[in-house]
Amino acid sequence: MKRMAWCLAALLPLGPAVAQKATAQPAQAAPDLNLRIERYASSTGRDGVQRESRYTDLMVRRAGSVWIERDFPAALRASDEHGHDAHEQGGPEPHAGHSHADTVGSPLWLQRDTAGKVAVRMVLRKQRKVLDIDEANYGNVGYNGSWDITYGVVDPASLKRMQPDGTPAKGVQRYRLARGESMITVDWDMKGQYARRVETRGPHGLSVNRITVTAAPAPAVLPWKAVEGYERGDYSDLLD
Repeated sequence: MKRMAWCLAALLPLGPAVAQKATAQPAQAAPDLNLRIERYASSTGRDGVQRESRYTDLMVRRAGSVWIERDFPAALRASDEHGHDAHEQGGPEPHAGHSHADTVGSPLWLQRDTAGKVAVRMVLRKQRKVLDIDEANYGNVGYNGSWDITYGVVDPASLKRMQPDGTPAKGVQRYRLARGESMITVDWDMKGQYARRVETRGPHGLSVNRITVTAAPAPAVLPWKAVEGYERGDYSDLLD
């Protein structure tokens, strides 16, 4: 489940895009949350062409557990559920946008124990499987290797290296950091302990990366409860 490579880490050492070791102590306890995370990227090349991409993830956050999965458009979900199966049975070609890679957009399930060790798993709903992900394959499944970044959208420790922009308003503190001609802005929800908005602007405004986070409905059943009966396996088995 590849995700955009944000230039946030290039401006601020929030954590590399590759795996990093878990810290000795777990992050400070934070409220349970259900979030919709919209990600947008825009860049203008030397050819004058502006290129944009966007997608949305849904996140369920509980103490010691995080579940993240892609929020696919309804039409694409319908294509995935019906188009591919029909093609397998000799029917018409899959609908536009369909991918044969079963792992694309698959949910990630993270658990962190009291010692700070993080278990990363991918869920394949159609196959009713839960796959353990080793550190070497974090990048292949879209995990940035940092529990704190995933849990809070940005690592709260990184805010100490940023400049507060004014005083808190409606429970949100804005932070800014300039690095050369680039600027990063973070709107931090002080009670919820997560970033409501993160924006990185590159030199001359030719590139923009933006994360916008809003509340989402709570699931009727916690997603990790819904997969308790799934078969267990290892992600490396898919690479054979």
